Amino acid sequence: MSYKSIVCGVTGSAHAQKAALKAAVMARENDAQLIYVYVVDTDFFRKGIAVELSSHSITESLQHLGTHILGVAEQLALTQGVTPKKIVKTGRILEALQEVVKEEKADLLVLGHEERTFFEKVLFKGDVESHVEELKKKTGIDVSVVR
Repeated sequence: MSYKSIVCGVTGSAHAQKAALKAAVMARENDAQLIYVYVVDTDFFRKGIAVELSSHSITESLQHLGTHILGVAEQLALTQGVTPKKIVKTGRILEALQEVVKEEKADLLVLGHEERTFFEKVLFKGDVESHVEELKKKTGIDVSVVR
């Protein structure tokens, strides 16, 4: 299948880096637009985990971190001759990814497999693979998980 617009969710993990590179290769091969997105999900702060900290300053810090992580992903894309669009989005991860897919009229979503601890699986309601079918259903596009 040929793709015209590829969205790739990035984090600081090694698997996300692999996904960013694979998305760049696919964008080059398909002459497609590439959009990297980093989602700042501060939902757990509202649940009392970080009562002592200002959620606004935490959000700003995470957005800054996201900008840096997107810059690293951009460097990977540039090695493939692809100049990506970079988006930092704040909100719940799945909802934010769906919004970007819709806004960018994407036809492929690429994600890196993320190893999660038991606590992270509870916090984020599973691992990446457990949300693939939901993302496919809600976005209507192909979803690829890179290991």
